[in-house]
Parts: sequence; structure tokens; C-alpha cells
Amino acid sequence: MNPRRRDRIGLFSAEMLTMVVTFLLGLWGLLTIASSQSAAPQPLLLAGRQLGALAGGMLVMYVAGRIPFGFYRGQIPVLAGLFFLLLLLLPLFGVRINGMCGWFRFGEFHLQPSEPAKGIYLLSLCVLISQMRSDNLKFAAGMILAALWVLPIVLQPDFGTAAIYFAGFAAVYFLAGGRWRNLLMLFGAGAVSVSIFLCTHSYALKRITGLFDPESDPLGSGWHIRQFELAIARGHYFGGKLGNAVWSNAYLPLPYNDSAYATMSETLGFFGTLPLWIGFAVLIGLLFRMSYRMDLENDARLYLGGTAALLAVQTLVHVSVNLCLLPPTGLTLPLISFGGSSLIGCCLMLGIAISAGRSSPAE
Repeated sequence: MNPRRRDRIGLFSAEMLTMVVTFLLGLWGLLTIASSQSAAPQPLLLAGRQLGALAGGMLVMYVAGRIPFGFYRGQIPVLAGLFFLLLLLLPLFGVRINGMCGWFRFGEFHLQPSEPAKGIYLLSLCVLISQMRSDNLKFAAGMILAALWVLPIVLQPDFGTAAIYFAGFAAVYFLAGGRWRNLLMLFGAGAVSVSIFLCTHSYALKRITGLFDPESDPLGSGWHIRQFELAIARGHYFGGKLGNAVWSNAYLPLPYNDSAYATMSETLGFFGTLPLWIGFAVLIGLLFRMSYRMDLENDARLYLGGTAALLAVQTLVHVSVNLCLLPPTGLTLPLISFGGSSLIGCCLMLGIAISAGRSSPAE
């Protein structure tokens, strides 16, 4: 078989499998959400909304994947400007939920613009960094662009999402051949910023102390940690089965969102969480597989690798929080946690990645 034809067949298979795995992970998330609400007055309300978001997300993913990557590259100033404007408008027109002004409200529905903006933000980084010739220019230009995007997110304040945005920059810069020295400087600056934040915000420091000693304040800073531990311990190997996630329904904070992995663990047990790990491993592997094409432009290759890294980092942070390895944050589990903004945003990012994987130098 002609090598070029074989590559096209392999690329088509990777694209289709990416969509299938995304859909299956979304369905696994529906089980988690339904289980977390089994004792609610309307147990299928959130799962029904998430099913609608999943259908919409798959459509967005398919359409975004069919649009030529050259269009995204050429229109990135307009796309980035539109999504960045949404972030800037939040202080004027946004609504505050759990102390964070990060959503627009449209009747019964809420839009969190920082979620669908992730793919566009990542694309803007990839296009900019791929145009820089020297390593120092790549780092400086990428750092300035990342800081501009992160500033309105920090002001919400949403420090978990801000950290993911900075992780996206670090991943793209590293994949572009960035120097370890600059990355170490970035991590050092991040550590200093976190230290200053902890010293000036007592509630954040209490989350750290609650992580290491939850019994010192079991009804305050240690509450989340204890509920994570008890929910996961109750799931054991095979879980309490659907409709029997007692701890998730009664005590676990936001079991359908921030605590989605703990809810899944209680419901399905250790073995029931394995499809999640397998699904994300396959998805991330497929994205890197598509980036190996020799004739890909540099920005397309960076976008595929950056998407894989962003999904991996956010997944690991969410799971680490639920496993009590990191202090509590408000990060969702991609494709699993309840929220149309997060789900459709992930699908948009993956759709652009599919477009990047099928792009050609002529675009």
C-alpha cells in the first residue's frame, strides 16, 4: 500500500477513535452524575441536562474537526479577541456562584467562558510561539500572552483554572523545544506566588493544613478531605452500585462536579474507575499519534501535544484532589463532571485538535 494512503487511513482511524472514546467517557460521566443525584427529588435532572450537553458537544467536535486548520490559524486574532472579551465582561454582567464571578446566566442555564476559551487560548499560544525564532522570544511572548489570559480568570477569582492555563503555556513551550532553565524559572515564580498567596489568604493556608491534618478541624478545613476519604473507602473494589452512593448523596461536596472522581469510586469501586484511566490514556495517546505526522506544520503539532498535556494535567489534578494528594480546588474532571461549559469546551478543543491532525502545509 502507498505510504501516503496508509497514513491517511491511519489518521482517519485515529479521528474516529478519538470521537468514540470522547463519547464513551461522556457516557461514563453520565453514570457518575446520575449516581450522585439518586437521592434527589429529581434524580435524573442533571444527568438529562448533561446528556443534552454531550449531544451538543459531539456535534461541536465534529463540526470543529471538519473546519480546515488554516481557518483557525488565520482567524486566531478574531477568535481570541471574542473569547477574551467574554472574560473581560464577567465583572459587569457575570453572576457570582460560591464566591466566584465566573458565569453568565441565561435563564436556567449558565455559561462559564473560561472553559470553551481553553481551546482558543491554547491555539493562540501555539500560533504565537511557532512564529518566534529564538527560545527567549518564545518564552517571553508566550508568558506575556498567558498572563493576559490568566489575569481576568484570577480576578474572578478562579485559581484552579488559572493554574491549568499556565500549565498549558508550560506544556506548549516545552513541546516547542523550550529550555529547562526558563521552565524552572517559571515554576520558581509560581512557587513564590503561591507562597505569597498563602500568607495573605488564611482560608487557602487552612486548606493546606487540613490536607495534612484533617482531624485538627474536622468540621472546617478537614471536612472535604474526610468526605473524600470516606466516599472512596466505601467504594472499595467493586463499589456500592448505581443508586447506592450514600456518602456522595449525603456528605460529599459537589459530588457531580468537583468530587466526580470520588463519586465514581464510591459508586463503581476501584475496578469501575479503570475505564476512566483507560479512556484518557487512549485519548491522549491518539492525540500524540496524530502529532507524529511528518508533514504537519509546527503550530498544528504543538496544538495536538498541548491538548493532550492540558487534558492530562487537569485530569491528574482533579483525581489527586479527590485522592487527598492535593488540597481542594474547584477543578472539574474533563468530560466527566457536570457542566455544559466544561463538556462542550473539551469537545471544541478536541475538534480543533482533529482539524490540526488532518491539516496540510498548503493550508
